[in-house]
Amino acid sequence: MRIALALTLLAGALAQTPTTSIPPPPGNSVGCVLHGDHYHCDGPASATLATATRSGIPPPPTESTGCTLHEDHYHCTGRVDGASSSSSSAHGDDHDDEHSSSHDDDGPCIIHVGHTHGKCSAQDLACGKILLEDFKMPLHIAAVFIVLVSSAVGILVPLGAGWMRRADNAEGKVDTVASLDAAALGKGGAWGKVFFVARHFGTGIILSTAFIHLLYHGFVMFNNECIGHLGYESTSPAIALAGAFVTFLLDFVGSRTARAKLDHAHAAATSAAPEGEEGKEVDGTTTLASSSLIGHSCTHEEAVVRTEQVWQVFLLEAGIIFHSIMIGVTLGAGSGQGWTTLLIVIVFHQFFEGAALGARITLLFWISKMRTFVLAIIFTLITPIGIAIGIGVRNSFSQNGKAALLSVGILNSISAGILLYTAFKLLAVDFTDGPLKRAKVSTVCVALGAVVVGMVAMSVLGKWA
Repeated sequence: MRIALALTLLAGALAQTPTTSIPPPPGNSVGCVLHGDHYHCDGPASATLATATRSGIPPPPTESTGCTLHEDHYHCTGRVDGASSSSSSAHGDDHDDEHSSSHDDDGPCIIHVGHTHGKCSAQDLACGKILLEDFKMPLHIAAVFIVLVSSAVGILVPLGAGWMRRADNAEGKVDTVASLDAAALGKGGAWGKVFFVARHFGTGIILSTAFIHLLYHGFVMFNNECIGHLGYESTSPAIALAGAFVTFLLDFVGSRTARAKLDHAHAAATSAAPEGEEGKEVDGTTTLASSSLIGHSCTHEEAVVRTEQVWQVFLLEAGIIFHSIMIGVTLGAGSGQGWTTLLIVIVFHQFFEGAALGARITLLFWISKMRTFVLAIIFTLITPIGIAIGIGVRNSFSQNGKAALLSVGILNSISAGILLYTAFKLLAVDFTDGPLKRAKVSTVCVALGAVVVGMVAMSVLGKWA
């Protein structure tokens, strides 16, 4: 009987003895008690607090235990019983997670699909949380028309400048490659100078949009914890790379096909010339090669230039439209104290993008005004339509939901690739391969200055959206 009792006591003592798989108590904490496979401690050692105080690092969090200082943050072995799950993980990183990184910012909470600013609570940033606080239907409906007007004004300013420039031209229109080069140098009266600045300002807008608003936000979306673990961490730049390469292929194949058709039509027009005039153009034009996209009565060389410019504008508008629809959806479904700030930022965002697109559309002087209007109206309507969709799905749309993060991340990354390819091609066409490579230094400085101002203006808006 005594032997059995002794064996029982020995087994109990062994059961309470930590095995070799249990780590020793943290040396920088005091009052540590073993709980399962981790320790609960009364607090950090005084040396740890002194080190944190001297270096300006905040003290270890009170809701975690067994915290070890790692440069500017803490790794902890566990949580105090009852602490919220959003504080620190049982395995360690106790610094603020990706969602709550904006807690220390000033101002109201702004949530724009995983991209946050201001003082946002853990409830605001919860995965799948549908936020309808302070949702003001009249203001949201008004936003549809506010964004509509800002988009329309943005795209009509350069279009109007282009029309006025051509009206001031002695010939009534610009219809030769040489006059296109003159327009690229800011010639053509006061309206020509306005258009010149708007054109290069728009290029800066496109560049900044691609890098600051689209590619970066793609990183943010795919790194959001609400999506889960990514097997391939470079998903956003990979999608942008694919978008840029596909855009290049479309540009190459489309331009090549169009050029082949023009060459065929040019050859047919030349063969139809009277005997003794083979190899010459009929009346100096290739009318048989003309279409609604390249106009009429232009030389073969000009037809090729026009075709390439049409493709550039189409690709540029495609890149803008891809992300504009989701901008509208997130604005329409959003709410909260920071919503008004977000609306103001998007108003300027649409105005600048409209100016950039309009400056390139107005280069297509040979297409009809009806086609110009169609290109302009598509951009003008796409974001307001997105706002209306967002208002309709507000009861099921989560700013930190997995579906929203994935859809916005994918579309932003695709648009980034398209706009990166298009923007750098526009720079090459205007500067390295265009008339500006031999222009006066003052003209080049004005053009580069407009590009920089455009980049800075759009980059500033990236602070909020």
